[in-house]
Amino acid sequence: MAFETIIVIILAGVAVGLRGKFLILVPAVAVAMSFAAIVGIAHADQFWSIVGAMIVLGVAGQVGYLAGIAMRAAASSVWAPTIESRNSKL
Repeated sequence: MAFETIIVIILAGVAVGLRGKFLILVPAVAVAMSFAAIVGIAHADQFWSIVGAMIVLGVAGQVGYLAGIAMRAAASSVWAPTIESRNSKL
């Protein structure tokens, strides 16, 4: 499995973490794991190689999701005081 694929899945997980709720993570990981299975079957890989790729992509999506949540929390803690001070002046 290419390293670039893992990076793309992590970035997709970050996007889901920034914009989505927790329930969107399940279908997103399912799609990533299905993608890994389809590619593995198309390449006629061994069973455990396909399972390993599915696990790696599933974990990469979840790591990206957690990174997105961390970015959202950091951004809200930085911007919340600024927004509150603007609203109090109105």
